Amino acid sequence: MCQKVKEWDGKLDTINPSYKVKHAGFGWLNAKEWFALVDMHLRHHLRQKWELEESYKQ
Repeated sequence: MCQKVKEWDGKLDTINPSYKVKHAGFGWLNAKEWFALVDMHLRHHLRQKWELEESYKQ
């Protein structure tokens, strides 16, 4: 985990969960939900990368 991510991970509990920002696909998200979404998004792209690499091996 990079330093910036570690810093934000430690701050999430101090942010009021009622404060939300709208995401175009997932609706209104608070800071913890946005933070989880970033991780999910990264894992999605890493899976895509793996699938592409596997398809080139064949």
